[in-house]
Amino acid sequence: MAPLAKAFKDKGWQVSGSDHCGVYPPMSDYLKNNNLQYVEGYSENNLKKETDLVIVGRSALMVDPRNPEYFRARFLKIPTISYPEAIAKYLIKKESIVVAGTYGKTTVTALVSWILKKAGKDPSFMIGGQPLNFPDGVCLNDSPFSVVEGDETPDLFPSDPPKFLFYRPKYLLLTATHWDHPEIFSSKEEYLSAFSKLGKLIPKDGKLIYNLDNVDPKLVKEFKGKKISYSFSHHKADWFITDFLKKSEKTELHFNKLLKIKTVLLGRANWENICGALALCSSLGVDQKSLISGVETFLGVKTRLEFLGRHADKYFYWDFAQHPEKVKASLEALRDHYSKNRIICVFDPSASILKYKESLNWFTAAFSAANMVLINRISFIKEIKKNDRVKGQDLVEAISKGNPEVSLVVYCPLKSQINDFLRAKTSKDDVIVFMSSGGIEFTKLIEENVSDFKNFKY
Repeated sequence: MAPLAKAFKDKGWQVSGSDHCGVYPPMSDYLKNNNLQYVEGYSENNLKKETDLVIVGRSALMVDPRNPEYFRARFLKIPTISYPEAIAKYLIKKESIVVAGTYGKTTVTALVSWILKKAGKDPSFMIGGQPLNFPDGVCLNDSPFSVVEGDETPDLFPSDPPKFLFYRPKYLLLTATHWDHPEIFSSKEEYLSAFSKLGKLIPKDGKLIYNLDNVDPKLVKEFKGKKISYSFSHHKADWFITDFLKKSEKTELHFNKLLKIKTVLLGRANWENICGALALCSSLGVDQKSLISGVETFLGVKTRLEFLGRHADKYFYWDFAQHPEKVKASLEALRDHYSKNRIICVFDPSASILKYKESLNWFTAAFSAANMVLINRISFIKEIKKNDRVKGQDLVEAISKGNPEVSLVVYCPLKSQINDFLRAKTSKDDVIVFMSSGGIEFTKLIEENVSDFKNFKY
């Protein structure tokens, strides 16, 4: 919400906001540095009568269904819209590009936006993370192009439509459609149904760009328009990678379209993301020089296998991975790059997919590229019955059973336990990767450990 507020401010709007509790770094720093006014706590006094528009974030009504600001706005008949409705109204353009899928969409959205900018198309964009090539994750431009990360989950209430259905895609890029968010989609079929509805929004002159390996074939078959496939190595795809060569800290990728491009991004999942972005941008008429320049200058997205530095002779990474496929892909990327190093994964099981016992089987082979796994505290959803909740030892047993290559799996519910382990048990050239979808406490844990090793005295 904050990057959108800044985008409106950059357009000359007067913008203010509120949140139910304290705002913490880095978001509090972002608001302060950009002179964005906000108050803590909801009150009808926060809302001025002359307000022209109210945008309601998801947490505003989840935390307080009787939110006084929301009902004050309704009473005053001030136009009140949700976040995806705001994106649809003020950011989506005629040449609307939507990137959707179970994982990879943030990186692909950022890369497509960057390539189009390098090509002089200056798109408006909304990226669901902090891109390292742009100062902000939201940008409003006058170009006919927009690039938006499409989320399959509803916004305010479970009965609401998926957010991405608001974004009117002319060009849809699908990265993967592996069942996720079981608290919202009770079955794989229900999950795929959301993507099916999205595909049906593409006009006749639009295009579907899809991952041949990870998108359900039924969805592809449903779409009757122009289709472009991509893959890491599947030779039946329209775009695929023919070879990859390690060049110092970069990797040189060879594509079937006679392209050779170097990238700082690690791992097959990221290289597949690059392939998808190239397939899309090429279909829009972007020239080869801009394609190469865009990829070779792309730095990635914060917390997407982000390199935090080398401290005390150890390598530190931060990754957003929570879905088992993404966990596996990120760890394999590190294993490919650090073939002889020990990899210690500190896993924060905060995603909803990890709250259900039935999800344990999905993780049996996800950590095979790691040497050690530390599991942070598992919280639970009250709606889940006690017998159906995942406990720390359940995840330890599942990972140990399915990943014989992992020498040690430990449940560390306390932050201090993780701190102590990393100080006592890690060695020179170890690779330490923190995997978390966010959360203030885990962010502090990462910052403390990186800072501690950074200031290590020999």
